Amino acid sequence: MPAKLDLKPRILYEVAKAAWDGKLYERREEICKLIEEEFRDKVTRRQVANQIRIAMGLNPHDDDSVISDTDTEALMGLGSEPIIVANAAACRNCSPEERACEQACPFGAISHDKTGRLTIDYSKCLEEGYCIDACSFDALAEKSQFVPLINLLKQQTHHVYASVAPAFAGQFGPDVTPGKLRAALLKLGFTDMTETALYADLVTMKEAFEFDSHVKTAADFLLTSCCCPVWIKLIENKYPQLIDHISPSVSPMIASARVIKALEPEAKVVFIGPCVAKKSEAQLPDLAGAVDFVLTFQELRTIFAAVGINPAEEPDIESSQASSGGRLYARTGGVSTAVKTMVERIIPHTAQRLTPIAVDGIPDCQKILDQLSKGEVTANFIEGMACKGGCVGGPGRLIIPAKGTEEVNKYSVAAPVETPVDNPNIYAILTKLGNPQGIPELTGPGPMSVLLARDLQK
Repeated sequence: MPAKLDLKPRILYEVAKAAWDGKLYERREEICKLIEEEFRDKVTRRQVANQIRIAMGLNPHDDDSVISDTDTEALMGLGSEPIIVANAAACRNCSPEERACEQACPFGAISHDKTGRLTIDYSKCLEEGYCIDACSFDALAEKSQFVPLINLLKQQTHHVYASVAPAFAGQFGPDVTPGKLRAALLKLGFTDMTETALYADLVTMKEAFEFDSHVKTAADFLLTSCCCPVWIKLIENKYPQLIDHISPSVSPMIASARVIKALEPEAKVVFIGPCVAKKSEAQLPDLAGAVDFVLTFQELRTIFAAVGINPAEEPDIESSQASSGGRLYARTGGVSTAVKTMVERIIPHTAQRLTPIAVDGIPDCQKILDQLSKGEVTANFIEGMACKGGCVGGPGRLIIPAKGTEEVNKYSVAAPVETPVDNPNIYAILTKLGNPQGIPELTGPGPMSVLLARDLQK
């Protein structure tokens, strides 16, 4: 495979810097010329212009200019589907046996037409982002949402909360503690940072009761890992006969945004994590309006660099919120571990019948689903993660999955409490929400009000 062109991070930096300075519209063609000259003989103007458009949240087009008269949606908000787009001007038209993008897609969504033009079949695409990493020429990319977010942070018209996925542990360097990352986000203009893992605690409670409610016989099972939209989409697209076994919980990302907005309706919520597919999840019709923007760790690092913020140099403003179990959601087996521990604590008579299994990577996810369809699996709590290693293996990560898993494990051990039952922050949320009947809307359909009806011991 040829060396990576590294065009994308360079363009993201220039776009972020110009947006922060309030000069993106004025500088967009200047950035295009600058990058074209910098990567002389390796890129075309159309390729660069389209990469700038993608960084601005726009679809590529067949023009050498960055913005056209029809781009009324430019810089206006969350963005639009599709998230992953083909920048055909960047495609080097590799020989059929060398097309890493086609080989990387497990669903055959990537192809080239008779003229060699790169295309994506969105009826097959799960938007997990494997193809992006596979292409050395940036011919495939995910649209960014940080331009309107930067405008929002600068305007200071709303409280803006960062819901940061637990996979952040170690991503920004060995010296960047959770407290330092929080301080850096505050300096950037966020009102506060919340651990998405805190809302994973809330989901863990629901998952435990869902298991108790739905798994009664040897033939029953629950498909979990609601935190992975690709896993859920895979089941819906290829294994519709298993849909009834999916836990009705929403993801911790959606739960965090719904709780924040239930308490402060005018607030804006930004999810920050390693997952490209979260950008699509935020736009699903039944979830839309909860999360306002989604950033990957790579995009956040670019914004920090463009603004001149070094998280390692910020003060440590620690604010521990989540339990050990909630923080484990970031790696393979974390959801299973958290739910199993929860069941053992609060529903001990159910724990003996909980038999979990965790799989990661789309091939293994498909294998377990095939086996389930044939009745060949004895486990009754099946956790699936599309990326190897779990969320720490997402394409928007900054460190390798193995290191990410190691850091998440340390982050989990450092939690002040072990389970959601021990977490006073959970009780504070429930108290602030006041009406337990309002909780189902925050975590998905189902008997969430049972949380307050049961005798949960602190």
